[in-house]
Amino acid sequence: MAKRGKGSKSGKVVRLEKIEPWAAPSGETDFQAKLLAILSSTVDILGGNAGIVALWNEKERHFIEETSYGLNSRGVERLRPLLKEAIPDLATSKQSFDRLSQLSPGLRVPATPTDQVQDPIIALPLQIAGKMIGLIYVFRPHLAEPFSSSDQRVLSAFADQVAISLQNAHLASQLAQERYKVESILESSADGIITIDMERRILSFNASMERLTGWKREEAVRSYCFEVLRLRDSQGADLCQTRCPIAKGTKGFSSLDGIITTKDGQNVDVGMNYSIVRSPSGSLLTTVVNIRDITRLRQIESLRSALLATVSHELQTPISIIKAYASILARSDAQWSQQTIRDKLQAIEEESDRLSELVSKLLYTSRLEVGDLSLNKLLLDLPKEAHKVSKRFVGLTEIHKVEADFPPEFPPVLADPEKIGEVLTNLVENATKFSPQGGTITIKGETSGNEISVTVVDEGIGIALRDQERIFERFYRVKDSLARPTQGTGLGLYICKTIIEAHGGRIGVESELGKGSHFTFTLPMGEQE
Repeated sequence: MAKRGKGSKSGKVVRLEKIEPWAAPSGETDFQAKLLAILSSTVDILGGNAGIVALWNEKERHFIEETSYGLNSRGVERLRPLLKEAIPDLATSKQSFDRLSQLSPGLRVPATPTDQVQDPIIALPLQIAGKMIGLIYVFRPHLAEPFSSSDQRVLSAFADQVAISLQNAHLASQLAQERYKVESILESSADGIITIDMERRILSFNASMERLTGWKREEAVRSYCFEVLRLRDSQGADLCQTRCPIAKGTKGFSSLDGIITTKDGQNVDVGMNYSIVRSPSGSLLTTVVNIRDITRLRQIESLRSALLATVSHELQTPISIIKAYASILARSDAQWSQQTIRDKLQAIEEESDRLSELVSKLLYTSRLEVGDLSLNKLLLDLPKEAHKVSKRFVGLTEIHKVEADFPPEFPPVLADPEKIGEVLTNLVENATKFSPQGGTITIKGETSGNEISVTVVDEGIGIALRDQERIFERFYRVKDSLARPTQGTGLGLYICKTIIEAHGGRIGVESELGKGSHFTFTLPMGEQE
């Protein structure tokens, strides 16, 4: 309880109720409203008619008003110079409760909306842990009674309340910033991240999870994780029911690989890493699950298996033939004619060439993978190169007709003759393999704008749409019941694609089952020097 006069000689008893610190504000506007409420109550209880809360600004090295009550803009502006020296000195004084007229002689501040001059002033520091972070000060009208030591104690209680509110606001701001940082990290993560409660309900669901699963955040949150993810193994067994680390009571870190089903029914291979937090009593607090799409990893593993199977098969066949013929020729109990010996040795030579070609392609592919492809670009006469390739295949196949069709005065291209010859050879060789009934294979040339295009057309079995998307991948081989068994590693089209793209061109295919295929590549047009 404190006694003081309220702007007159007659005293008035004012009861100061217990002051409850304001809770941390939920936002800047909320905080300003609470701060203004504290200040207005302070001014009223102390019998003043104006007041200011000023905070220390480290960058500008002086106090700046945070909020004011009962003052107009002119009054605040005229008081600002006093915030730099006189009022801070007054706030740290334990004895003096002065007037503005004493702090700054000649200063008369018509600070209220009614232009009433202010004179008596009381000021106290706002402190947190012994550090002054701001000021609170209250004015009374000119000629009113000066503030007393009792008023100082009342103001001190309010100053503590303001300091606590400021501290709460600072802590809330820090907490909001840290939360924003964490949420930003989780939201920008390339991996899917979710948090799960003890009942296995989803608490949070980041943007990567939306992209991965097709579920929207608002749909997934509060749903059971096993309803959203539907994790299972390659045989279709439900892993959410049989191997969930949360349900099994696992502590710490755990991992689980499987297949999830997206909202639209697609299957995605994923690796799931669980971080399970439990209380000392063992009850589950929360679980953070990091979910990564490992479809590409599975494809690489499948590719590795395909490579081993392909290479094993392609190596085994010529090795078996070489070994068999060599064993036949080495028999001491047989007398072979010179013709038989020549035939067997020729077969051994052909199979050795086949082995050499396979190894060369594998080494070549390894070089392409690391970008080791050097081009010796020259002005290339493509019609001439195409005719050379077509003539070579005339002697290699009896059921196919190979021809080149280029318009007259076809422009030159700046390209590596050897590499482009290799592309043409691979495309024509593929055309013969997948045209088991024979037919015409045509190498056609066209110009369009600043580029040329070359198309190899066949009348073969065609390529299914599902295969067209992957046919230029390493080791990928078309599997179709219409095709006869063909030799090959699945590297030819991959090499073609790499060579053409290194020249700045494009390559693609158009095909329909039973109606042949059109393989087309483009190259930038060369400039005549």
